[in-house]
Amino acid sequence: MKPLTHRTKIVATIGPASCSPEVLREMVLAGMGVARLNFSHGSYKDHARNIAQLRTVAAELETPITLLQDLQGPKIRVGQLPQGAIELIAGASLDLVPIEGFMAQPDKPDTVSIDYPYLAEEAEVGMQVLLDDGLLELKVEAIKGQTVRCQVIEGGWLKSRKGVNLPSLDVRLPSMTDKDKQDLNFGLDQGVDIISLSFVRRAEDIQALKTLLAQKGAADVPVMAKIEKPQAIANLAAILDACDAVMVARGDLGVEMSPEKVPLLQKQIIRACNRRSMPVITATQMLESMIHTPRPTRAEASDVANAIIDGTDAVMLSGESAVGDFPIKAVEMLARIATDVEKDIQFVNNPPATADETHALSEALNTIDKVLDLRCIAAFTATGYTAMIAAGERPKAPVVAFTPDPRVYHRLNMIWGVRPILLDDQAESFEEIIEQAQNRLVKCGLAASGDVILIMGGIPSQIPRGTNFLKIHTINGV
Repeated sequence: MKPLTHRTKIVATIGPASCSPEVLREMVLAGMGVARLNFSHGSYKDHARNIAQLRTVAAELETPITLLQDLQGPKIRVGQLPQGAIELIAGASLDLVPIEGFMAQPDKPDTVSIDYPYLAEEAEVGMQVLLDDGLLELKVEAIKGQTVRCQVIEGGWLKSRKGVNLPSLDVRLPSMTDKDKQDLNFGLDQGVDIISLSFVRRAEDIQALKTLLAQKGAADVPVMAKIEKPQAIANLAAILDACDAVMVARGDLGVEMSPEKVPLLQKQIIRACNRRSMPVITATQMLESMIHTPRPTRAEASDVANAIIDGTDAVMLSGESAVGDFPIKAVEMLARIATDVEKDIQFVNNPPATADETHALSEALNTIDKVLDLRCIAAFTATGYTAMIAAGERPKAPVVAFTPDPRVYHRLNMIWGVRPILLDDQAESFEEIIEQAQNRLVKCGLAASGDVILIMGGIPSQIPRGTNFLKIHTINGV
């Protein structure tokens, strides 16, 4: 079993640069714990192959890998352009029209289609329209029928199918498209561990997905809310009440709300998640320069370090690992930054978010962790809840989560500081649990004779949220 080096988990997006078994294996060995499957790109054949290879690598290395299915969501895009791209000149006019029934024509280079049919109905003169992640900017000049005439404010080359952002509009689109529903069925059939919903605006978006999961017999699959819209910030507390995890999706968030607002919002979202012991991922452009260079900029390294200091559970690679030239080096760099930074962090102990026995015992765990030099905390868990709450205390000692459920085993690998161990069967009595913890920890090289550990669990065992004991235990000669 790999040694415990860093607590912050590493999410890597799988793509053409990282889909071979050899590269996947090296990325896992370098520290990747979560594989993001981006359903904005790739065929079902591609994703099925990647999932199979990831599970094979996980089995070979005897380590969990969390499979995160990232649904595309209602992303607005431009249509096909003549020759695949056109140049927008600052000061020139550009007409935006609905994509339905429109055919790109070389003799109409100043007309671009978009797949949002309500733009002319909702747009106002002076409104900002952003293209290609905000690199190109338009301003609405006039509206006539279904045509929205804009002035190009920031020009450049616009390619087919690039994204469109309408920051001032609460766009009239469902949280899940027909494509998302088809992708969800595929992901559930493939056994993904977590579902990520893009462009969440309100709690009802999460609830709609959870209702759909329940109808499909998959109510236990966690749902992650991607925070990337102004409406999500306005409704953040309700969204956190509804979801199981959060991604701070800084790409679209920085386009929709302007870049200077993102750093403070990132800190506020992470803090809110930490108070709830809710897993949170910080994502987008963390090591962007490593798409084409073998080392990051100093600013990027500082950005990653600050997210870790803020308390993020995980940091994420996007293009760096999906299409970059150095996917393995990018994972190694995140691991090195986390390992170095974590040694000197003093985390704030948050008051319990819920008045239940597990939270109360975690508060006691926090005190014991400060007083004793624990080798690790052994958390026995049926659903992952106990381990997640224990990790939410950000203890000095690593949390080793024992579970008999393979689904929980993989899902827990996204949680800060948690090392999951899969049990063939879980002990029933108090004495058997102590013996099982001791034997497995020694066998895996996570503890040795004389080490002090803290054991956390429930009797009777395998009852959801049934944690009811803490036991300080010294490993005897095994």
